[in-house]
Amino acid sequence: MANSRTKNSVLNMGASVAIRVSTLLLSFASRTVFIYVLGAEYLGLNGLFTNILSFLALSELGLGSAIAFLLYKPIAENDEERMKAVMQFYKKCYYYVGIVILLLGCSLMPFLRYLVNLDQPLPENLYLVFFLFVLQSAVSYFFAAYKQTFVNANQKTYLLGKIEVAYTFISCLVDIIVLLVFRNFIAYLLFKVIVVIAKNLSLSHKIDKLYPFLTEPVAQKLSKKEVKQVFKDIYSVSVFRLGSVLFNSVSNIVTSAVVGTIVVGYYSNYTMIVTQVEVLMGLAFNAVAAGIGNAVATETKKRQFEIYKNIDFVTSAVYMISSVCLIQLLNSLMKLWMGNIGHEYVLSQFVVILIVANMYTNCSCQVLERYRTANGYFTIGRDLQIIGGVVNIILSVVLAKLWGFEGVLISPFICKMFINVTPYVVRVGKKSFGVSIGYMLKEYFSKYVYVIIASCLTWYACKSIHCTTILNFIVECIGTLIIAILLFVVFYYKSQNLKQIFKLI
Repeated sequence: MANSRTKNSVLNMGASVAIRVSTLLLSFASRTVFIYVLGAEYLGLNGLFTNILSFLALSELGLGSAIAFLLYKPIAENDEERMKAVMQFYKKCYYYVGIVILLLGCSLMPFLRYLVNLDQPLPENLYLVFFLFVLQSAVSYFFAAYKQTFVNANQKTYLLGKIEVAYTFISCLVDIIVLLVFRNFIAYLLFKVIVVIAKNLSLSHKIDKLYPFLTEPVAQKLSKKEVKQVFKDIYSVSVFRLGSVLFNSVSNIVTSAVVGTIVVGYYSNYTMIVTQVEVLMGLAFNAVAAGIGNAVATETKKRQFEIYKNIDFVTSAVYMISSVCLIQLLNSLMKLWMGNIGHEYVLSQFVVILIVANMYTNCSCQVLERYRTANGYFTIGRDLQIIGGVVNIILSVVLAKLWGFEGVLISPFICKMFINVTPYVVRVGKKSFGVSIGYMLKEYFSKYVYVIIASCLTWYACKSIHCTTILNFIVECIGTLIIAILLFVVFYYKSQNLKQIFKLI
């Protein structure tokens, strides 16, 4: 079973990395054409509406996590009837989620004029633009979204890799052609909806071929007791997710309303890169996420803790080294990419540090989060997540008025560290593995020490060539990566987990 988990993890990781690297490169091309054709105002509107849709996606209520938890055991036991029953229930739920997203989206339209803050109005109908964003989000729930959860839980994500890559290429190519031919935001959004529908139909067809038994008539249904438990778990997950959205999606909305929508456009270029890197790191971890569920279902607590330490060390290495590289390289890349269009597209180095700090904080608890959901501990961190999210909204508005855009980014980092992360790390570690408070806090905060030291040293070493020429950027990339990796090895040279990494490779 362990070998099977490792093999599937490697295949999933390889496919995920290939997909995201191609996505990042194609996104650069598409975003560049978007800016040249439409400008920063539309870019800001695009970022704002995307964040608003993150709130609408809360209507999913964490169904995916709750259903994945139900699937781990029947998949391990190859119980097809049970799997079909779970998926049939999931399908019905997602149908209603899609309808709710459409209704909520329409109900938000009267409030858009309070959130969009542009120096001059755009020629397009604002409500039509927003409706197309909502429609693009909702249609996925009517097709293959629920089926992909089954593939992920089955550790076969890589089997969908070709379709993901193909439609990533198609989407970016269609974006570029539509922008150059029509030079119109409405046309751009209409074709995006069409591509999303085509992609979901293709994924649905592929999954039906991979698991034909899922299309067969369902002989059993979930009992009322099981459905009640699912919705109880969904409540805990949804409250947790609401807190996450209040942290991660409020920045653009507050920035647009208080500072200006065009600033959201400048910021969205950075978040495009950081989000792709974050998703790439997350997918590298998610490649073994279903393996965690399998381990929780089949292994002892002692063995689970050994697996946790190995996975956490490997993923933390990726997160930490990536954070150091982003702090050093983001503005150099932005200067080369957007500097010719306007200096305002390049934000301050302090903003870069805050962006990466928030990204690292988001990623740093992913392993513990997977163990929390795999064990069904859905109530851990739930209440503090809401409290932290509400405090973040208030603090973001206050700091935005005091310090502008930097204040918007300082708020979530402060709230996460002091309200959410520390008690969350302690409670999940104790509940899942029986580990002491001191051990969990020492392991967690030692990683921040590495990131701070490594970032300072790489900045000192590469400062003279920062934000200069393409050749210097290449040298800066290579130098930053080498320094970050060498410092990581020096920092953890006594660790048994580092030896385990070399052994695993």
